[in-house]
Amino acid sequence: MATVAVSFSAIFNRLAPDGPATIVWVRMAITAVLLAPWALHDARAGALPRSATDWMVVTLSGVLLAAHFLCWTASLRHTSVASSVLLVSLHPVLVAVLGRRLLGEAVSPRLVAGLALALVGTAITAAGDLRVSGEALGGDLLAIAGAVTFSGYLLVGRRVRSRYGAAGYSVPVYLVVAVVSLLVAPLSGSAVVPQPRTVLACLGLAVVCTVLGHTVFTWTLRHLRAVIVSLAFLGEPPITALLAIPLLGEWPPSNAVAGGVAVLLGLGFALTEPAPVSVAEEAAAQ
Repeated sequence: MATVAVSFSAIFNRLAPDGPATIVWVRMAITAVLLAPWALHDARAGALPRSATDWMVVTLSGVLLAAHFLCWTASLRHTSVASSVLLVSLHPVLVAVLGRRLLGEAVSPRLVAGLALALVGTAITAAGDLRVSGEALGGDLLAIAGAVTFSGYLLVGRRVRSRYGAAGYSVPVYLVVAVVSLLVAPLSGSAVVPQPRTVLACLGLAVVCTVLGHTVFTWTLRHLRAVIVSLAFLGEPPITALLAIPLLGEWPPSNAVAGGVAVLLGLGFALTEPAPVSVAEEAAAQ
């Protein structure tokens, strides 16, 4: 459900006339307001960050998520959509490697096979729109930065989510994202005050893509390994391509169709894997 929800992101972003930083801060501010009742519930249950260390972790998570949104969105202005999608989609590889080292989360052969198939599908999708130039290189580096920062966001969330409620963790993180994006907006040439059409588009981004998408992914971090959650995001491009047919009247090229099938097959293969024993538990058993 969360993968389908975040797949509407490109649709709503296309409808917003303002710059990336403006879209991000308005989207996250609206989301924080919508989730406030659930955050208050978590506060009464003691499931909010409390210590200075907790708030440092939340701030780090918010800064990483803000950097992901801003870097990836900016990369689309300097390189091809395909190059950006391909490079930002490297985050499951980073999460798989770092998750094993930092969190002791095992990576099974089945998961590796599903990840490989999904990444091959992403490469097929991008093959028809890759370009090499000086400007594109800068965009490619921004996309890679988006992958690295998103990996950090997921790993931090996986490590601390068991201590907080989903809204109790997400709302402070989203507020940090909103503040960072609000500060970046004038520096990047974006208008601080959004246009009415941007507000409506951001309402859709908040309700569908953030509450039903990113917040649900945050909830799943309490129950699933970070690499599984990271891998689920790779379903966004092919599902977005399917949604664009009835909503925008845009038909995907043949390579996007073939790549999308491979991505979805890889996701299905990996997401139906039985929950494995963690590296730490396996070592203890031995």
